Amino acid sequence: MSFSFPSLSPSQFEAISADLIGRDISVRFEQFGAGPDGGMDGRHAKGPDLTILQAKNYEGSGFSQLTRVLRKERATIDKLVPNRYILSTSVSMTPTKKTQLMEIIGPSLLEPGDIYGKEDIEALLRNHPDVLEAHPELWQASATVLETVLNRTLDKRSKRAQPPTILSSLLPRAGSDPGSTKEAARDVLFILGTRPADDQFILWLGPKLEALGYRVFSELMTLEPGDRWRKEVYRALEHRAVKVLVPTSPATRQDDGLMDVIDKAGEVAKVLEDPRFVIPLRMEEGSRIEGLRDAVPVDFSRGWGRGLERLVSALHRQKIPCKIEDIVVAS
Repeated sequence: MSFSFPSLSPSQFEAISADLIGRDISVRFEQFGAGPDGGMDGRHAKGPDLTILQAKNYEGSGFSQLTRVLRKERATIDKLVPNRYILSTSVSMTPTKKTQLMEIIGPSLLEPGDIYGKEDIEALLRNHPDVLEAHPELWQASATVLETVLNRTLDKRSKRAQPPTILSSLLPRAGSDPGSTKEAARDVLFILGTRPADDQFILWLGPKLEALGYRVFSELMTLEPGDRWRKEVYRALEHRAVKVLVPTSPATRQDDGLMDVIDKAGEVAKVLEDPRFVIPLRMEEGSRIEGLRDAVPVDFSRGWGRGLERLVSALHRQKIPCKIEDIVVAS
């Protein structure tokens, strides 16, 4: 899940930073109203110890603008003599960029981990959904984030029905972790896709794979319109998926919800140490997707039948389980 920070006012970004970082390091930051703040967007003072927080929302301006501003503010930071200086910024970070900022800011910045870049802020928002809910300015402009917040709110206010039987059967038993010996076998092919662009293809591919003895799950084939089971689908994928099949086309990149699930599948692939866990199914030429660029796709662009032959061959080579007794033989 990604967030858009440029639309936030300086005071909004400061408040979000203080809430998130305060939660992360277990302190409460004082926050201040409009007017000169002396270089402190947040302050935590306990006895002689002083921790200051600065929040710089320069995602739109970039790293060079951030460094120019911090060079000008170095004297102010030194004058405060904080025991600890923390920087929050909406600018994307790399290890090299953090090293450059440490040299600019000086000894008050104790370690690279005290620089919270865009990726760190987004991770904290995912880890602390209550903070996300408390700042509607973050999610009002994003349909994906808005859907997540609304689903979470509805979960609290209403007793949800049980998920469909097929989905329930894929969920882990209470207390089991990925890789646990108590878990059911990984034997499910998950088919992801962009709605409605990939609907026809998924409705064609899923039954074909099932007829060959594979166990298949896709939201399109299992869930009813209007169902809200994203968390359960995530858990099922995490615990039961043996491979994740992703039809790729230009529309895939525009589907934030699908990209979130692909990111989740990428995390599972790392845990399983399976670089071929996610298999792209190329529907059109030139449809490479961020996060799947290193994965060799199965080509369906020259015909679905030929693509299915290649896919089944790949599944066979990778020893993906299928139940021979379930194979449907046409009469």
